[in-house]
Amino acid sequence: MAGQPRELTEENFETVTQGPGLCVVDFWADWCAPCKAFAPIFEAAAQRFPHVTFGKVDTEAQEDLAGQFDIQAIPTLMAFKDGVEVHRASGALSATALEALLAKLESLDVSVQKQRAAYRRLTEEGTPPPGVPPEATWDDDEAEWSFGPTDEDGELHGPWRYWRADGTLCNECIMEHGAPHGPFRRFHENGDVSQEGAFHKGALQGPRTWYASDAYTTEKMHEGGVHEKVRKTVMVYEHGRVTQVLHYDRAGARVIPVTGEPYPTRPPHLPEAAELREDMNQWALVTLNADGERHGLCRFWDREGQLIWEAEYEDGARHGRYSSRAEDEYADPRVCFDEGPVARDHVFGTWSLLDAQRKVVLTRDLGDAQDDDTLAESTVFSNRVQDAASWRAFARQALSERRHREAVLAQARASAMDQDVRELKAWLEEHTLPRTPRSALETAESVVENAGQAWAPMADGLLRGGDPATVLRGYAVFLDQQDRPRAALDYVHAAMLLAPERAGYLFTRGLILANLGMAEQMQRDAVLLADAEPKSSEFLATYGRALFPGFTFTAGQEPPHCTYDGLPEGPAQDLESVQSIIRTYATRLMGLRTEMLRRFKSGARVSWLPPDVSALIPDGPSELVSSEVELGNGESVEVDETLPLARLGLPDLARHATADWSALTWLLWACGETTVRMPAALRPPQDFGQAAGQAAQRLWLCRDQRITGGASARKAGLPTFTFVGVALSELPSNLVGMAEQLYAETQAMFYWLTNADNVSPWQNDLRGS
Repeated sequence: MAGQPRELTEENFETVTQGPGLCVVDFWADWCAPCKAFAPIFEAAAQRFPHVTFGKVDTEAQEDLAGQFDIQAIPTLMAFKDGVEVHRASGALSATALEALLAKLESLDVSVQKQRAAYRRLTEEGTPPPGVPPEATWDDDEAEWSFGPTDEDGELHGPWRYWRADGTLCNECIMEHGAPHGPFRRFHENGDVSQEGAFHKGALQGPRTWYASDAYTTEKMHEGGVHEKVRKTVMVYEHGRVTQVLHYDRAGARVIPVTGEPYPTRPPHLPEAAELREDMNQWALVTLNADGERHGLCRFWDREGQLIWEAEYEDGARHGRYSSRAEDEYADPRVCFDEGPVARDHVFGTWSLLDAQRKVVLTRDLGDAQDDDTLAESTVFSNRVQDAASWRAFARQALSERRHREAVLAQARASAMDQDVRELKAWLEEHTLPRTPRSALETAESVVENAGQAWAPMADGLLRGGDPATVLRGYAVFLDQQDRPRAALDYVHAAMLLAPERAGYLFTRGLILANLGMAEQMQRDAVLLADAEPKSSEFLATYGRALFPGFTFTAGQEPPHCTYDGLPEGPAQDLESVQSIIRTYATRLMGLRTEMLRRFKSGARVSWLPPDVSALIPDGPSELVSSEVELGNGESVEVDETLPLARLGLPDLARHATADWSALTWLLWACGETTVRMPAALRPPQDFGQAAGQAAQRLWLCRDQRITGGASARKAGLPTFTFVGVALSELPSNLVGMAEQLYAETQAMFYWLTNADNVSPWQNDLRGS
C-alpha cells in the first residue's frame, strides 16, 4: 500500500524490489535499539514519498533473506531502482538525511548505475575498468585502483591518481618520495570536486574544503551530526592539526553544523578567534599544542559573552590558575566567583570564594595536590581493618603533612568503625568548600560519573565541596571493583551515616557484602531494601541465591528434558577415564574451598562453602594440567584444568565452584550415582540423552537471552527454564552470565563424556553453543 512500508519475505522480496521505480528496504530486528529508533523515521518518510516503495525485512524472521544479502549490521538500508541495487549502508539516519538520500536516489540514471555495476565486476575479476590505466594496481584495503610514477627507491613520487572499483576518479595528489606533498583533490562519482586542500611533507596544511553534491555520491560529508543544509565545510590545518572548522550553507553563509541554522553574531567584546561550541552553547577560545591538546590560557563564555570559566593548561591538563563563575553554587549567597590553583587537574593550596566585586568572601586551604599514583598507594584505601582511634590518628598526621584528601578520607573510615559521624562532619565543614546542597550533589555526581574509576578525582571533588555521601559511596563502588571490599564497606557505611535516608546505599552495601562472602547479611539488606526499591531488592536476593546456592545433589532430581534430536544414549568414555575426571573436579573444588576459607578468619562459620569432596581423592589431589594435547586425527586442542585462585575474588571463586559442582554432580548422575561417591561402574540413567541435550540447549538459551533478549528462542517456540527460582526471561542480564557459565561447564562435561575422541572437559573447543 502506498505510503506504508511493506513486510518483505523470501516469497515477495524479488517481486517488490525488482519492479519499476525506487524501492528502499530496511533490514531490522526487534531486539535492535537503533532499529527501533529508525522505524518511525522510515515510516514517516513512506508517507512523504508515496511514489517510492518502502519495504522492511525482519532479519530474525527472514534469516535466509538476510544471509542472501550478507547483512552484517542492522539497521541496514538498501535501495533498488528499476530492479538494480544502487545503495547499501548500515546505521540509522535522521529524517533530514533520509529525505536527502531519497531525493538523490530518485535522480539516479539507472543506465549509468548498470554500467558502473558492470565495471565493478571487472574489478572483481582483476581487470581495470575503462578509464583506469591498464598498468594501475588494485589495493584491497583502500578499495581503489592507483597509478603514478615512483623514484629510484620505488617510493611514490610525482602526480598520482586513484579510481573507485567502478572506474570513477576519486582522488589525485602529488607524492614526494612516498609522502603526499602539495595540492590534492577528491571527486564525487559525477566528476564534481568533493574535497580539496594541500599537504606539506605528509601533513595537512592550510584549508581543507569539503563540497556537498546534489547527485548521489559515496563521498562522506554529512556525518557526525553535520546537517544536510551544510554545503561546504572548511577545516584549517597547521602541520596536520585542526585549528578551525567552518561550515557554510548553499548561499555561502556560515551556519551551525548540527542544525544548519545561521551562525550567531559574536559578542563584540570577545576576541575574534573565539568560536561557538554548539554542543555546549558556549563561545570558546582554546589554544592547543602540537599534539592537539589544550595548552595555555583557555576561556569559555555564554552566548551573551559573559565569562563562564578560564583556566591555564599544560599539555592537556589544567595546570595553573583557574577561575569560574559560581553564582548560586555556594552556601554564602554573596559568592559569585571561585578561583584557585590547579596542578595537573588536581586542586590544591588556597582557594577563594569572591563576591560580584571580586572581593574575598571566604578561603579554604585544600592542602597539597595528590595524584592518582600517590593515592592508589595510600593506607587510607588499604583493605585491612583498623579501629576508629587509629584512623583518627592517621587523619591528624595526614593533615599536618598537608595531605588533606587522605585526612578527610581517614576520618570517614573512623566514623564507619565507631558509627559516630560528628567528627567527620566537622572536618568536612572546616576543610572543604561549602556548597549549596544542590551544587554539592551536582558536583559529586559529575565527578563520580566521569572519573569514578580513578583514585584522585573523587577526592578532589570532595575537597571542592561535592556531596560527601555521594563521593564516599563512589569510592565504595570503586574499591569493591578493585577487590578491596573491606575498605569499600567502611566507605559505604560512612556514606550511610551521612545520608541515612538514601535507601539505595543498601544495594551498594549488599554487593560489597557479596564480595566479602557475607551471604546472610547480603540477604538481610535485600529485605531492608524491599519497600524503597523493590527491583533492586529482588536483584540483590537473586544474585545472592545464584552466588551462594547451597551445594546439594540436585542433578536428575527433576526429569531432564530438551527438544533436540539425535541425542546420545550413554557415555563413550570408559570407567577409568571417568574416574580420572571426577578426581580432577574434586581437586578443583577442594582448591576453591581452601582458597575461600583462606579469605576468612580462622574458625569463621561459612555456611555456603562447596562441600568437602576429599573422599573422592583419597590418595591426594590430582595434578591440574595446562598443555596442548594432540588428537588422533592430527589436530590438537588446548587443555587447561588450572584456576588462578589467588587472583580471583570471592564471587568469582563461588561462580567457578557452582559451575564445577554442577558438572561433577551431573557426571556422577550420568554414571548412575545419586550421592557424591566414586562410581564403580557406568550405569547411565534412561534419560541420559535428555540430560546431555538439556545442558546444551540451556546454554544456547542463556546465550540467546544475553545477545537477543530471547528473541530467537521465542521465534523457535523453545521452552524456557528457571535459574535460582527466576525465569530466564526475567533474569537480569548480568545474572544470565552466571547461568551461562554453569551450563557451559555442564555442556563441556557431557560433550567430553559422549565422545571418545575428546580428551578433557577443559579442552578449549567444548564450550560453544
